[in-house]
Amino acid sequence: MSSKTTPGREAVQIVEIKQPLCSRTFGSSPCTATGTADTKCYNTRSTCQDAANFELDSTPLSLFFGKGTVADIDISGVDYLIPSLVSVSTAPTVINFGASSADAQGLGNRAVCTLTFNDHQHSDRLVDPYLSGRSWNPMSSDRGSFWSRWVARNRYKGQIQIVIYDGYAGQALSAMTNRTYFMETITNVDSSGRVTMTGKDILAKVEERKAQAPKTSLGKLYTGITAAATSFLLVNALEADYASSGVVRINDELIAYSSTSTGADGVTFSGLTRAQYRTEAEAHEANDGVQQCVVYSEATVDSVISDLLTTYGGISSSWLDTANWADEREDYLDAYRLNTVIAEPTSVYKLISEIQEQTLCYIWWDERDALVKLKAVRGYVDTPTTLTDSANIISGSLQIKDKPRDRTSQCWIYYTPATYLSVSKATDFQSHYVTADLETETEELYGTASIRKIYSRWLNDEATVFYTGNRILDGFKIVPQWLYFMLDAKDRDLWLADDFFLSHQLDLDQYGNRQNRKWTIVSAEEVIPGETVRYVAIETDAYGRFHFVMDTAAADFTDYDSAPAKNAYIGDADGLLTGGATAGVIA
Repeated sequence: MSSKTTPGREAVQIVEIKQPLCSRTFGSSPCTATGTADTKCYNTRSTCQDAANFELDSTPLSLFFGKGTVADIDISGVDYLIPSLVSVSTAPTVINFGASSADAQGLGNRAVCTLTFNDHQHSDRLVDPYLSGRSWNPMSSDRGSFWSRWVARNRYKGQIQIVIYDGYAGQALSAMTNRTYFMETITNVDSSGRVTMTGKDILAKVEERKAQAPKTSLGKLYTGITAAATSFLLVNALEADYASSGVVRINDELIAYSSTSTGADGVTFSGLTRAQYRTEAEAHEANDGVQQCVVYSEATVDSVISDLLTTYGGISSSWLDTANWADEREDYLDAYRLNTVIAEPTSVYKLISEIQEQTLCYIWWDERDALVKLKAVRGYVDTPTTLTDSANIISGSLQIKDKPRDRTSQCWIYYTPATYLSVSKATDFQSHYVTADLETETEELYGTASIRKIYSRWLNDEATVFYTGNRILDGFKIVPQWLYFMLDAKDRDLWLADDFFLSHQLDLDQYGNRQNRKWTIVSAEEVIPGETVRYVAIETDAYGRFHFVMDTAAADFTDYDSAPAKNAYIGDADGLLTGGATAGVIA
């Protein structure tokens, strides 16, 4: 069996389409649909004839496609392979490292796949649960073709998963690398007898037009209220459309309420506390809109991002790597506590982008693990691998480029919003803090300032603002560099957000010595499946190495080669450890 290290390996690609199905059986309780065998559904939502009782099966239907049959490419783990795959092209996720890149969107760029298939006649094997009862022959030319029927039966594509497997002939499907996407579009069969399918990663669900927090509230005041009213009556909405207690916005006033109840004339909001969050109590008129607000108080970074993605973005928590999020937050982001009121519908994409920049973290879709992951902008704990020009980097593939637009010599952070009604300009905030490295602005260095302004609805204390500003300067006061290179498939375990050191003849200091700087991968793409991987990385050497205070029973320091990378040791009066090694410093 060939593998990624076998000479003469034969690369193959398999595409799996995971098609959601209804768990019900047509005409059997609780399904109330009726009809002849020829008019039964196909257990998909768009063919359902009893939508009230439609229920997704926990196991979708898996359809596998390749450029040959199972026998042709010797793949175990796939019983039935439809040989209609023509081509696969992908564009990788691009991580926006701490939302710092001027050339990337707030959450980075989405991973995208484009697939082309030949259309063909098909027996409806697997795709028709009631095939044996039909009176007509699906292979008949007057009954269409595989893709023309599939498109008609699967109009709702948002939950359809696409998994691309890259491996080698003779390799089991389970041993191949795989990447997961979610279907966006599929064309009808064109004049050449082909269909084109596109997919994106799951974070596409929270792009600008798709997800807002809070959701738009439709309720209106039934009658006008005075500035001293302690309750109001709401119409044009149901009690379930609002939280049982919380905060609403009416015009320019934020009002807290303790309970809701439904009566004959509408929904009554009681226990009002007027003029919240430094707004002023006002009289309001009949038909004024009542907008539910989202409130976060002393919330952790991971809990807020999770809530925005699941509650407002419609992403199942099963796609979030929340256990590892919590570990990352506890070790590196626990100083941040987020406090805000979101008083009008705002893009989830924008909100999470703000959190990334203001708390120095980033999230991304790992298409290999099929999980949304989170990592702090930080130094390393375990010593990363070292890539070299002699053992790893494909000859002629390495480039190092400056990113001058990402440089920051001054960071102006405006924080503690005056009312939370607007957070888009300096006068909307009560406080601000400026961190700067003025030396880099001198004529001897860059000769000009590069100012980053941050309007923070999330932060409200000077300590965390000070920390954020200084950490941004640590990484970006010098023009950051990006690294472009390629590796053979034998090294493709290196993936998104992984750190590594580089030792290369093109990365030298002024004396001609190799720099051995640390980099973090922000993009990875198999440009020749099974053979070559293209990477993009950002220099992160400035963030250093993290150490943790140890238990009193831990072993004393001997030397760096044997000491655990994450352990912190106290140096002597000269700042040296045993053997003369330089001790770390508390940053």
